[in-house]
Formats: sequence, C-alpha cells, structure tokens
Amino acid sequence: MNIKERLNKTTKALFIKLGAGGEFVEECMEKNILKIGYNDADHDLCLQGKWQKIKDYFVNKRSFQNGVATFHVNQIKYFYEEGEGVLWITFHNNKLYWCFSENKIFLQKDKTKIRKVIGKWSCRDLKGKILFLDNISGRLSKVQGFRGTICSISDNDYLIKKIKGEQLIEIKEVEESFRKLKDKLILLIKKLNPKDFEILVDLIFRSGGWQRVGVVGKTQKSIDLVIFHPITGESAIVQIKCQTNLAEFNKYKKIFSGMTDYDRFFYVAHTPQGDLEKYINDVDNLNLYFSDKIAELAINSSLFDWILKKIE
Repeated sequence: MNIKERLNKTTKALFIKLGAGGEFVEECMEKNILKIGYNDADHDLCLQGKWQKIKDYFVNKRSFQNGVATFHVNQIKYFYEEGEGVLWITFHNNKLYWCFSENKIFLQKDKTKIRKVIGKWSCRDLKGKILFLDNISGRLSKVQGFRGTICSISDNDYLIKKIKGEQLIEIKEVEESFRKLKDKLILLIKKLNPKDFEILVDLIFRSGGWQRVGVVGKTQKSIDLVIFHPITGESAIVQIKCQTNLAEFNKYKKIFSGMTDYDRFFYVAHTPQGDLEKYINDVDNLNLYFSDKIAELAINSSLFDWILKKIE
C-alpha cells in the first residue's frame, strides 16, 4: 500500500511530542522512528495491555492522582496500541511533519520506547510543497500547546487534505470569488485617467511601507516616482504607464540598467500592447506589474472602495 492509499484510508491522526522540549526530534527524523520516554513504564505490561497495573504503578510509586495517572496511561496506550493506519504528526523547525508507523514497539537500553516509521518522516505534501507552520490552520497547530506526549487530532479532514495538497471546497469557492472580483476590478482600473492611475500606484506602494520621495528630476522627466523603504533602506524607481508596448518597455529596461544608484525598479502598466510573453524581464531587480498584479495589490491594500469612488 502506497502513502496516498494510506492517506485515503486513514480515519485517525495523532500528534506526538517527540520528547520534552523536543529532545528526541533530531534522532527521530534522522532514524525515521517515533520515540517516547516513560522509561519507568514496564514494557512487558504495556505489550500485554495491562494498563490498570501501569496506572497502579503511577499512583503508588509516583504518587500521581487518579486523573493524572489515567492521563499518562492513555498516552502510552496510544503509542502501544494504535495500528499502521494511524497518521502521526509533529512540528519541528516551523514545519509540520507526518508519517505512518509500523506496529511493533522496541524497548531501548535506556528504557525509552520506539516504533519504526513506514518510509520516512515528511514535511511536504504529496505535491512537493513544504508544510510551513505559517500556512497551517490554528485549529491544527494549537496541538503544539498540548502538555502531554500524544493526543488525537480533531480535524482529520483538514489535515489529510493539507497533506494530500488538496483544497477544502470553501477555499476553492473563495478563490473563485476572488478571481472574479479581480477580473472586474481590472476593468475599472483601466477606466482610471492617467493621474488617478498614478495616485493608485502610489497608494499601493505606500500600503507596502514605501515612502514617496518625488520625481527623479528635470533631467529625467520620463521617470515617475522615486520611493524609499525606511525598514529595508532600499530606494526604488517606479515607472507608471496606462498603456505601453514592447519597444517602450525595452527602452526603460535599458534606462534602468544604467541607474546604479537605485536598488529596485518597478515598471507598472495596466494595458500592455502585444504578446505579453515577449515582455522578457531578465533584470534581477526589475519588477514588472501588469493589470492582474495591480488589481491583486489593490485588493490586498484595501483600495477597492477608492477605485469605485473614482469611477462612479
């Protein structure tokens, strides 16, 4: 059974904290194992499923309250009794890692317990995209705060779709709505007069933290904006065109190549003429923004209402 088939069949997922403070993480990733401590939990009793005796030990020898003892026994029980169809996850280096595991439990010399991973730990979805924590729903990532070792995952559907690289239907619907909004907004942006379009571009850059310095100067009237970013310390040139063509773009690209005092360049035009594939941007510090990107930035900058008022 391959990994995708396992994901399709799994109905249960568990989060495992690989050691206190993640002390087992590196070893587990390197050796492709699951590992827990509980060194004083008798391995043979665990294999035999004699959980009441394990609980009695915690109560009598470690002076745990009944509820606390049950809490720990349940986590050990997860490790010993869950089958190969269970999906295991953990978090490490700001990424989600996942795997399936073989059934057999091995006792180590230091009394820790391990299970071998089927295949290997992975921090990528089935399409090869890294599962960064920043892109994981808080409903799932909150399990990092679990104060024990192993706990169940409540939103299995979200987790499995994330690992398979599939989108929830709600996300698909929102993205389709966003695409339609962006297409409509492009039509409105193209109706802006040149002055209003320049103001829109200026507002977009301001929302991104850039500050307008002014025009380059009388000797370079063809350049529209000089901007500065106070955090990164970068200075940039912004050239704004309502309409443009390939020859004009190539002319400015050549101009930019000679302006070595600036860190970045932006060529912004809502209606480029001709085949867009011929607008080759082979300059590392040059950003080429056409209508699709402009509309996206306008939405992200909350300038939708501003555009509507200018067109009304």
